[in-house]
Amino acid sequence: MESTLSIDQLRSFVTIAETGSFTRAAAELFRTQPALSMQMKRLEEQVGTQIFLREGKQVTVTEAGQLLLTYARRILALNELALSKLSVVETEGSVRIGVLEEVALGPLVDLLTKFGRLCTRIRLELVVATSYELTSMIEGNRINLAVANTVHTSGSFSDLWEESYVWAANPAYKFETMDPIPLVLDPLKIPCPLRDVSLRELDERGRKWNVVFSSVSLTAMQAAVSAGLGVGIIARSALTPDMAILSEEHGFPDIEPARIGLLRSSDSHSEAVDCLADFLTTHLRADAVGRVRLAEVT
Repeated sequence: MESTLSIDQLRSFVTIAETGSFTRAAAELFRTQPALSMQMKRLEEQVGTQIFLREGKQVTVTEAGQLLLTYARRILALNELALSKLSVVETEGSVRIGVLEEVALGPLVDLLTKFGRLCTRIRLELVVATSYELTSMIEGNRINLAVANTVHTSGSFSDLWEESYVWAANPAYKFETMDPIPLVLDPLKIPCPLRDVSLRELDERGRKWNVVFSSVSLTAMQAAVSAGLGVGIIARSALTPDMAILSEEHGFPDIEPARIGLLRSSDSHSEAVDCLADFLTTHLRADAVGRVRLAEVT
């Protein structure tokens, strides 16, 4: 028995098995019937057993043929997968992708690095901004893709994960007893439904508050909270070891989680954008508490 099975032979074999006819298979494959018959004769000689039963013009596979059919389908599928992966590697172009800072500081950068190493002909440009700004950039076609809170978009998106947010503070300070509560927030002029709902709940509880520090930079807000300037609304994945979570028992309401999704601008139709979008939606996953994990990249 020869050691190598031909992809062309296997494709012909599978087509004949699925159509049940050499004539119909020849038409689908744009081959002549005698050519297919000769090809299948060589295949039977190669595997050393009969793979077809012929009853007039109808053809069925034998028990050995059924076993070969199972493997032939797998081999053809793997062949198609390998070719598609190689076509991705050869794709050229550039992609502007926007991300939240808490995402940029996390494992997404590692994933983008893996993509960059795989698709060396695609140039990536990373933009870090708030979800509101990223959504505006997507709607204005200023960036191709964005990983952002989906609350600001009215368009379609690919759901990625759920991000949990908490009230965080330096545990050395008893902020829950302070009146008003000093808060570390992003600028109030920037729309943020999650923040606004949380502040309204404080108001409903009769808790006075005052913004003592504001910034669009997550790093700056982390530093302010760690230094004890006040209580901040921080993504759970962005907490640092010197922060403590303030919950209901401290008088702080629970914060609704955010849905993080992949947004795409309306004029982004290039193969390079397709490749990155498929790569991200395939490999980004989330666990129950909103901490991002990476699916195995193969």
